[in-house]
Amino acid sequence: MRSTASTLSARNRKRHLLASCAIAAGMAALTLGGPARAQVQGTGQVILGNATISPPAPGVAPPNTTNVVATTNQTVINWTPTDTGTNTALGAIDFLPEANTLNFYGTGQYTVLNRFIGPAAAARPIGLNGTVNSYIGSPSSTSGNVQGGNIWFYNAGGILIGQRASINVGSLVLTANDIDTNGGLFGPGGEIRFRGAPGSTASIDISPGSFISATNPGSPGSSYIALVAPRINQAGRIEVDGSAALVAAEQADVTINNGLFDINVTVGTEGGNAILHSGITTGPEQQGTAPSGQQSRIYFVAIPKNDAVTMLVSGQVGYQDAVAAQTDSNGAVVLSAGYNITDGQIDAAPVNDTAA
Repeated sequence: MRSTASTLSARNRKRHLLASCAIAAGMAALTLGGPARAQVQGTGQVILGNATISPPAPGVAPPNTTNVVATTNQTVINWTPTDTGTNTALGAIDFLPEANTLNFYGTGQYTVLNRFIGPAAAARPIGLNGTVNSYIGSPSSTSGNVQGGNIWFYNAGGILIGQRASINVGSLVLTANDIDTNGGLFGPGGEIRFRGAPGSTASIDISPGSFISATNPGSPGSSYIALVAPRINQAGRIEVDGSAALVAAEQADVTINNGLFDINVTVGTEGGNAILHSGITTGPEQQGTAPSGQQSRIYFVAIPKNDAVTMLVSGQVGYQDAVAAQTDSNGAVVLSAGYNITDGQIDAAPVNDTAA
């Protein structure tokens, strides 16, 4: 792909009301790092921080719902799928079937990294076909919980969001690149360190009909969605009250500063279709600076490794119409082919000679 860089302002003129099913399967209890056999088609092990994984108490929550309650700001759970087949012809591993709901609870800006391990996960995508929710609060709350929390999913073989899937969280990361957790989930500069396998072409695939929502009512404009993988195919609907980034690369450092992304790709992706966007990526209207001081933008970044890559953007991209005129760049769409992003702006020089 010829290296280009441009910034476009866009507005989406449609609001879409979606309803999601919250039907789920239960799971045996996991307390502070112990193993559990789960109807979400996998076994979970807490390896960083503290959390419990359990079905709800009778009468407290809908039946067949699995709850993960994080009691630390940073939690890492290693999941080993029940499906152990490594033949890629088997398709995606149905880790969260349509009839399942997986709820996360915590306090403050907690983050839970869900890592899928084992030969099957390395060879095949993980399928999230049910409902994923995250809340600030607890399952036993009688006053209600608000949407919030940062939920991350990593699988080396890729991730498939199914046609009837619904994800409703505070912020979201979907990645086929392992995340460096040395010293915690974030690096010394607050960056998320994505470290994919050399030569990987694993993908994040968001199916038509799926719905992803990221919003944090306690801090408007602060939510984020980051899709980071060698291949990204976004054909569903994404709504984010903040910023979203689709980054095609093997390795990258991503930092979020007041809604503006720093995207530093250290290893690009193999040649081919790096990003295909045919769905809807949008968010609430952006009237100048958000109440919390956050800036909101949508980023598409594709960095070639050795051979040219393709980024095809169609469908609908942009924030919903503001009710008043604005004169700043909040709510912009940033397209960058071959260039990193610093403080929300495209760098002046390309990443490498291939990009140039």
